[in-house]
Amino acid sequence: MASVFAGFVLGYAFSLLFTAFASVMLIGGRSRVPYLAKAIAPNISPVMLAVPVSIVAFLGWTLIGLLLGMAYEGARGADGGLGSPSWPFTLGILLAGVVFLAVVLYAWRRLPWQAAFLAAVFVAVFGWALPHLAEAAN
Repeated sequence: MASVFAGFVLGYAFSLLFTAFASVMLIGGRSRVPYLAKAIAPNISPVMLAVPVSIVAFLGWTLIGLLLGMAYEGARGADGGLGSPSWPFTLGILLAGVVFLAVVLYAWRRLPWQAAFLAAVFVAVFGWALPHLAEAAN
């Protein structure tokens, strides 16, 4: 149960960071990505966009944190490695970060530094901090 709660807490913390970076990244990409130009009005600022992004991020990332906490609970018996108590779990999170970067690169035709930063923080928070926080709670 500690793993699930740790995933929820870290998902909420990640959603705060995600809101700031995603809002700026979406506004910056509006001029280069045609479907963003259609979806986001030209008079919307990053601060105005942060409200709907935060609502979706809070719900989405806490849910993802809960699910990853449950996944870690299932992977708990594995050996440690990669700086984590469970190397298969951390490797899976690392692969998820790489897949995220590939999707962003395909959709935007370039890789914004904000997306690379968010992927690195995702891997650090869920692949490394979640197992350590869950183990510390036990």
